[in-house]
Formats: sequence, C-alpha cells, structure tokens
Amino acid sequence: MERILAASQFLDRLIQRIASAAGWLFLVLTAVILVDVVTRKYGYQLPNFGSTRLQELESHLHAALFAFWLGYAYIKNAHVRIDVALTSARPRTLALLELTGCILFAVPFTLIALVFAFDYAWISYRQNEASVSASGLPYLFIPKAALAFGMLLLMAAVSSVMLRTLVFLYGPEKLHASAGFAAYKMGAKQ
Repeated sequence: MERILAASQFLDRLIQRIASAAGWLFLVLTAVILVDVVTRKYGYQLPNFGSTRLQELESHLHAALFAFWLGYAYIKNAHVRIDVALTSARPRTLALLELTGCILFAVPFTLIALVFAFDYAWISYRQNEASVSASGLPYLFIPKAALAFGMLLLMAAVSSVMLRTLVFLYGPEKLHASAGFAAYKMGAKQ
C-alpha cells in the first residue's frame, strides 16, 4: 500500500508542478488582453499582429490554462460537486462512491476524450491547419495539442485519486490520513 500511495503522491507532485508552470500563462494572457484593448481603443494595430490575432491568442491561452489546470483541480477536489445528499455520509461510503464514479464515469470519459483530442491535434498538424480568418493565427495544432495534454493530465489525476481512494478503503489505518481522501480530511466519522 505504501507503493500505491507513493505512486499517487508522485502523480500529484507532477500535476502540481505542471499546473504551477502553466499558471504563468495567466500573466501572458493578461498582457495580451491589455494590448488588445489598448490598441483597439486608440486605433493602433501592431504590425502583422492585429486584433484578430490577439483575440485568437487570448482564446488559445485561455484554453491552455484550462487544460493544464483541470487535473490539478481534480486532485485538489476543487471541481464542481453536488454533495447535498451525501453531507452526512461516512467517509468509507464517500470513498466507495468516488472510486465507483472514477471507474464508471471519469476513466471512460477521459480515455475517449484523450483519444479524440490527440486525433484532433494530429489531424490539425498534418493538415497544417491555420485560422479561417485571413489575418488569424497559424499552427492551430498547438492549442489542440494543449487540449490533448490536458486530457492526459486529467487521466493522471483520476488515476492518482483512484490510488489514494484504494489506500483509504483497503490500506492500513495508519495510511488513511496520508491517503489524503477529502472526506477523511473533513473530519467526518467513520
């Protein structure tokens, strides 16, 4: 069980480092938005980089931020949940539901999305796809590849949560706190 927990912690650290590095894209996105707004306000366009390209770059950066942070949000339990019916449930029940949800929903969805996202990016790369706008950005495979990489990070996050949940459910009592299962951290009674 210690090895399973170590594998989960390794995945968590990897996902966290990637998300932290990708967080710098927020500053780049803010700068791009600022330049776009100011240049449109005063009617000045950057040479070979007009408002269309800036707006497309904004959407690409936003997509990359979302993709690179999706897995991190899942391992930190910061994603949207509707737990109204489960507020009084025991941690073991919550863990069983988490594991079942991962197996029945998260893993199949993420695998399908991963296959389609990589195919989507590969076709875009092979066709040298560019923006439909004459003044748009080239290399559309880059934001599409970011989406595929984000799905890969989400799959790693789901795997990590599943491993932690297995340790919580079937591991020794001493590892329950280390497993970091969200319900256990909330102090719910077993």
